[in-house]
Amino acid sequence: MKQYLAIDVGGTMTKYALVSEAGDLSEQGKQSTVHSKLTDFTTAMVQLIQRYQTRIAGIGLALPGVVDPSTGMVKACAALPFLENVALTVRLTKTAKINVPIVIENDGNAAALAEFWRGQLAGTTNSAMVVLGTGVGASLFINGQLYTGSHQVGGEPSFMVTNGLRPITRDQTAAGLSAVKTVNAMAAALNIHRTPLGPRVFQALKPDTPAAAILDRFTRGVAAMIYNIQTVLDLEKIVIGGGISAQPRVIEAIQAKVAAYRNVTELAAKTIHMPVIEAAKYRNEANLIGAVVALLQRTNIHSKS
Repeated sequence: MKQYLAIDVGGTMTKYALVSEAGDLSEQGKQSTVHSKLTDFTTAMVQLIQRYQTRIAGIGLALPGVVDPSTGMVKACAALPFLENVALTVRLTKTAKINVPIVIENDGNAAALAEFWRGQLAGTTNSAMVVLGTGVGASLFINGQLYTGSHQVGGEPSFMVTNGLRPITRDQTAAGLSAVKTVNAMAAALNIHRTPLGPRVFQALKPDTPAAAILDRFTRGVAAMIYNIQTVLDLEKIVIGGGISAQPRVIEAIQAKVAAYRNVTELAAKTIHMPVIEAAKYRNEANLIGAVVALLQRTNIHSKS
């Protein structure tokens, strides 16, 4: 069975693994992401690739930012700005003398591709993955295909206007929906300082407390965003990713609040269909699996067997 090298470049760490055609991972590892300059970043990537080059049939690279998988161009990357306007696949191919295909994909889209392949979105036609982390990201599948938009920025709900009746400021958009900040604020309200914060916060959480009110505001904002997406796209299913999605009460709160928005008017209740909303299957391995799915799709050797 063929094996592929998956590389997930994060803001702090770069994870990697060998991934089989069936989606099984082996030889997982991680190393610090190089932030200094393009040449140093390239050297680190080349060294990693050359370690496995004789054993792999291709390379899938997941990267934060706006990328064009068809050309291998990085259009925008706030975490690693020296990559912007760099034809990364061409650069790596030439520098590492790669003789196998290499494909780059946005890290959020990679995670969604993993869900669409063998996760909770498998078998859907129109669906989405919403990732709740430092900010909010989304990946959309329309008519069974990943939708990236005309400029590869489809699925950026954090820019969505959530209240157009007030003066135009950042606060009127979904940019403030940060799961990380929400958990930190809840931890402060509960006087919890030991890590990991998430499990401790939700274990201590009780109704009708300041911490519960913080979570309520967050899930209400996420639900409004999801409901707005649903009114436009009429999706079958939406899966929630990010560390906070491991908490069942978060998923349940989002489900209930989306249903409440839908029932605001009788006409909306009759017209808008409630999508299935549930936690994503894959967590820390999603980007690695999805990077290889993107590779297999782009090189026309993708199999759902």
